[in-house]
Order: sequence, then C-alpha cells, then structure tokens
Amino acid sequence: MIPTEILELLISIGYIVLGYLIGMAFAGSFLGRKYMGLMDILLHRVFRRRVTVTQYLYWKYFCGIGNPPKPENLKKLEGRLKQVESLLTGLLALASSLGER
Repeated sequence: MIPTEILELLISIGYIVLGYLIGMAFAGSFLGRKYMGLMDILLHRVFRRRVTVTQYLYWKYFCGIGNPPKPENLKKLEGRLKQVESLLTGLLALASSLGER
C-alpha cells in the first residue's frame, strides 16, 4: 500500500503539471503562436523527444521561429545538399572558365 504522504505528493505533482498545461494553452491563445512554438521546442529539449519533419515545418513556417531544431534525416539531407551545391558550383566555374577561352 502506498503511504498517504507519497500519494498526496503524487496528486500535488499531477495538479502542478495539469495547471501548467492548462496555463500554457491559455497563454498560447493570448501570447501567440511563436510563444507556443518556443515552449514546444523547450519541452522537446527537456524530455529529449525526437523531432520530426512535420514538427520542424510547423515550428519554422506556422510559428515563425527562425532556427528551430532539425530532425536527424533533414540534417543528413542538408549535408548532402551542401556537397551537391559545391560540386555544381565547381562545375559552373569550370564551364564558365572554358567558355571564356
């Protein structure tokens, strides 16, 4: 059997969490999307939740956050895109130098 003090502590913690979540919902309606997006990012970092592409797009374009955390698969894709971009830049520079001759 759970002692009464521990049960009261768990109920109090539950009330605190519930009050926080309800307060966040009301704060979001008054303070706006950017604030809610920032709090969502904070909670993802605190609880070490995995970021999905959907959440990244929501934070970036709906909430208007400048540099939200990126999901792992998007980070890998971004690295590959930089490689392709540098390759294309080099090829264009080579083609323009050959065209000038």
